[in-house]
Amino acid sequence: MNTEKQTGQLIGALLLIAMLLGLWNNFGLNTPIFSGAGWLQNGAQMPLLFTAGALLGLLTSALMLAVAILAWPILRLSSPSLALAYLILSGIVFATTAMEQANFLAMRSLSLQFAKHPELDPAMFELLRSMVGASRQWIHYIDKLIGGGSIFVMCLALYRSNLVPRIIAVCGMLAAPIQMCGISMALFMQDMPSLMLAPIALSLFALSLNLLYRGFAVPGYQARYART
Repeated sequence: MNTEKQTGQLIGALLLIAMLLGLWNNFGLNTPIFSGAGWLQNGAQMPLLFTAGALLGLLTSALMLAVAILAWPILRLSSPSLALAYLILSGIVFATTAMEQANFLAMRSLSLQFAKHPELDPAMFELLRSMVGASRQWIHYIDKLIGGGSIFVMCLALYRSNLVPRIIAVCGMLAAPIQMCGISMALFMQDMPSLMLAPIALSLFALSLNLLYRGFAVPGYQARYART
């Protein structure tokens, strides 16, 4: 019982750290890169920010994958198929995140070439800017779409296992499709309301705090699935 509780608390800590790092990366660390004239002009002046952002993005995704790995032996007792699906989706998200960060570093390379060759036609660099930037952007949206699916599966498994208060799991199950619909709008080149991303962030925040405080609610859980 203590092992499951401690695992739940560790998962809560990893979730919270991943969320805070993700927010800092997206809305703090990367802000100077995209502000003002844009990343093509700014990148050559701050190449280390690209490196830091890419590594931080990989770390955030690795923490989420670690959550799935830690949860696997516990969730599979009640929902083996959902636990496996959650683990697989988390692995896919890590792979798509790696692709996104590789494209992010390609943006840095283009910015450095832009600064190194001022004699070349700026229109050519603008064309390359739109292509390289779009490549990173579309992979980012696909990554977040699959990530929303992984959160839905995780919350469904938590709901079935009753390891956390079911209201928290239900909120996550409702918030994930809202986020996925918002990302789908962006994929179809429609404006995505930022508010559609708020429910999943709040749900994960509530889940992480609950797990940090209580861990997994395991009374009767082991006996219930002892024969599984």
